[in-house]
Amino acid sequence: MVFDHWLYGAVPGTGYTTKAVSKGLDAGLYDQYLRGHYTPIRAATAQSYEDPIDLHMIHPVHGGREILLSRITRGPPDEAGRPTFANHTVVGHTEPLRSGRITLDSIFRAMGELERKEPELMGEMVPLEIPTRSEEERKVPFGLGIHRHLTFPALETLATRIMADATSRTLLLCRNTTPEARNTTLNFVFELLCWGCGLPIMTAISETPRSSAMNFFNLVVAPRGVRADSSWAILESALAEPVLPRVMDRDDVYQKLTEIVRQSPGLPLAR
Repeated sequence: MVFDHWLYGAVPGTGYTTKAVSKGLDAGLYDQYLRGHYTPIRAATAQSYEDPIDLHMIHPVHGGREILLSRITRGPPDEAGRPTFANHTVVGHTEPLRSGRITLDSIFRAMGELERKEPELMGEMVPLEIPTRSEEERKVPFGLGIHRHLTFPALETLATRIMADATSRTLLLCRNTTPEARNTTLNFVFELLCWGCGLPIMTAISETPRSSAMNFFNLVVAPRGVRADSSWAILESALAEPVLPRVMDRDDVYQKLTEIVRQSPGLPLAR
């Protein structure tokens, strides 16, 4: 399966701009979704040359048939030797993701492989090729293995917040985790809640963005809490008991979450 994509980053003598784009894609049509936070790196991280940067962003596109998947990494130093950052964004189609033919992980892996093979990509490029899963692999339910990343009470509380208010903002606090682990957590949570349970597609990021970019997102997976306005709630990934009453008439969602947990041995069920 192939998806259009584009690369945004620093170009010597020019600054930050679109560096490469799929043939025939007008990346400007999607600028409204990323404008102001193509690379929402916190100042402390931006000034460091050593901290690893590998974060994922997810943005729904109006109409629901497409979704923007962005991978943000370090770019080459600019002409003054300062650190730069790169955004690689794929225009994904939701139908093959919902059906399980491809996964978020397979798309992000394909992006990383292309970046490693062709780090100097500029100008026109071919669409990104994504391997599809076998019929047997598609039988694996969304979210299987999520118990390694957050507790059932945390998962239930997050689902409850989204069902009670689709515009709610939640910082999922995953202490002492690596960027790779947070990327996986975001993939699991998003696929289970949005594809498996049919909840609204969230704007999400797998790292704490700079403060000016926080409110572009509905879900932030972060290793530490941050200062934010009152619209945000901090949810511990290790939560021991649900902290919100269940939403009425949504037993189907809670049952789906329970089924996934029951297939993950060693995790006690709440309620």
